[in-house]
Amino acid sequence: MRKWVIHITLFCTLTVVIPVYGQITNNTSVAALTSRAYSLLNIDPPAAESLFLYISHLDPMDVTVKRQLGYIYHQKSNYAKALEFFSDAESLCRSDTIALNIAYCLVSLNRPKEAEKILQRLQSSQSPMIRESAGRQLTEISGDGKLKRWWTRIYAAPYYDTRWKSLFYYADIQHGYAIDNGRIIHGFAFLNISGDARSKGGLAPEIFSDNAMIAGLGVSIRPFRGLQFNTQYGLSYDFVKREDKSRVAGDFRSIIIYSDGIYPFFNLHDKVGIPFSPLLDVYSSLGYYSRYKNIIGYLQARAGVRVFEVGYTGMDIYVRGGLVRDNEKEFYNNQFDGAVGIRLIPDVTWGLYFAAEFQRGYYWNAGTTYNPYDSYFSSFRFFIIFERTF
Repeated sequence: MRKWVIHITLFCTLTVVIPVYGQITNNTSVAALTSRAYSLLNIDPPAAESLFLYISHLDPMDVTVKRQLGYIYHQKSNYAKALEFFSDAESLCRSDTIALNIAYCLVSLNRPKEAEKILQRLQSSQSPMIRESAGRQLTEISGDGKLKRWWTRIYAAPYYDTRWKSLFYYADIQHGYAIDNGRIIHGFAFLNISGDARSKGGLAPEIFSDNAMIAGLGVSIRPFRGLQFNTQYGLSYDFVKREDKSRVAGDFRSIIIYSDGIYPFFNLHDKVGIPFSPLLDVYSSLGYYSRYKNIIGYLQARAGVRVFEVGYTGMDIYVRGGLVRDNEKEFYNNQFDGAVGIRLIPDVTWGLYFAAEFQRGYYWNAGTTYNPYDSYFSSFRFFIIFERTF
């Protein structure tokens, strides 16, 4: 989420802009200002915002500028301001695209009944993309206009790692219910599956991933955006038999998680764009895992830009850094690494991503366990990621 806060009055905007552009008296000058504002969007967003506001004052009938201001404030999560400009644009020129954005803002402002009326109307839009998007948003709203309490989340991330010459797979399915009206406390059932194509058991086991299926129940507390307290208990079944343990065991986990970020906002258009919109996110967790009798902490940060978009398709490039540390000081849980990567989004409505990374890392000297591998490691990794919440 972007944290820019712009406090510029109309008087201040005029003071800044007029000395540069002079007295504006014709449409050609306004067009030049508009072109300049668009050129500033990715290199100086606050200046672009101020310039768009000034242009909107000069020409209150400019639908395109009002719509762009709606996108700017929506991307900053200022949904009230975004709604104001989208509504102004809609009053000047009706558009299913603008109406869909108005509905998104209303849902974000916890006004689902108003959003539902718009979304139902958009079910008859001539655009199949609008119909699909409106229908998907309606699934989040129940018939009485209240946000649905039942939800299902699916996350799957198989990948191939050249370092191990092996395919790894991971999937997590959760079906939950928001217990309170504020959707802070959730109960859920879960199924988690992970494994790889190389691990083997027996008298000389080689284990490269968890290779287990875990099913159980949990409680999640989400006091504010990005922060979660998860506690869950289930039964695990090991796919690879290990001589020193049973295949079936209890699995208790209690984890605190914080994750948030700034993500490129899709500006839907038919022409190829190179927006260079910023991508920045962080993920951190600290938890106790009973099966490992271990406390493990993770920290990961990523920064990048969107280098291509057209319609619902986009491509990002990024750099990523990660750190893992555990209480038992197992070498494989004590490392830091960096990576450069590229991510392809074939259709943002699918929740499907393809990514490729080059990773370079180092095993942090834990001091208590033997490391049979080199301290430094590198690899190429190729991911297929699917993530959707219904």
